[in-house]
Amino acid sequence: MKKIIITLTTALLITASLVICKNVFSCRIPIGNRGIKNAIDSGDLDVLFIGSSTFRSNLDIGILDKRFDGRDYILAYGGNQLAAVPVEYDEIAARSDNKYGIMVFELDPLMLTEDVKLSDSRIIFDLSWQGKLALWDQLARSQNTGFSVFWEYFVTSGFDDLATYPLTEPFYATRYEKGAKNEDTPSSGRDFLENEKFDISDAAINPVQEDAARLLIRKCRERGQRFVFLESPHYYRLSDDPVYKKYLEYYIGLLDEEGAGYILASDIDFDNKNPDFFEDMGHMSQKGRSAFTEKLIERLQ
Repeated sequence: MKKIIITLTTALLITASLVICKNVFSCRIPIGNRGIKNAIDSGDLDVLFIGSSTFRSNLDIGILDKRFDGRDYILAYGGNQLAAVPVEYDEIAARSDNKYGIMVFELDPLMLTEDVKLSDSRIIFDLSWQGKLALWDQLARSQNTGFSVFWEYFVTSGFDDLATYPLTEPFYATRYEKGAKNEDTPSSGRDFLENEKFDISDAAINPVQEDAARLLIRKCRERGQRFVFLESPHYYRLSDDPVYKKYLEYYIGLLDEEGAGYILASDIDFDNKNPDFFEDMGHMSQKGRSAFTEKLIERLQ
């Protein structure tokens, strides 16, 4: 019985030590071609894009590299969590002395309506302990901190990445280039895009997400960081939806109230009715992101 107790105690201590090390030191583990550490390691940048998987799919890193001489990066996580963006921004500011010519934040009106949740656990792996606590506070504000969420957030998330790191990291590193997709993504075709179902009729403003947008603007102003918000084109069926238009107008009003600059999809000469340009309602094909990025660069200049 004594041996069993000693064995169990030892196992618990080892597990607890691994959990603590993961939470404190995961942000120092190099992840190739994506994530906060890789963005910071890239040094000073002329432009840093911070957004969701939309930016990852809709920006052509090769075209950006040519325009900005390689001084560009796309920091993108899935889940459309505006609440995470000020945390990401603080991480970059606290963990480096890098200078950024301009930061481009995603302007997607539906991000204002998202529940605050752990929708992409990769971000936890990238955050320092202070960053993890800051993001946890955002979850707490939304009362989304039950035991199961706590267990995933602080205990289980990232263990699969650590356990398989030597095998999976080289593979994942080939799928991205400075945070962007580097694969030739085909269009899903007109039939798919015209019949893909989506329902945003129940969307409503989440005050935590709205507060995060305002907080981000204030943080940039306090640090003297130049920034702009960018709406990426969606397939016309989504962008023409009355609910989408309603919350786009709301977001624009928020930015105007805060005196923040923005670039709307309608400001860019891009055909969002061309099915060849899209993979789904919000993510582009290779042909689409190349065409959009060329037009965007003209506008950023």
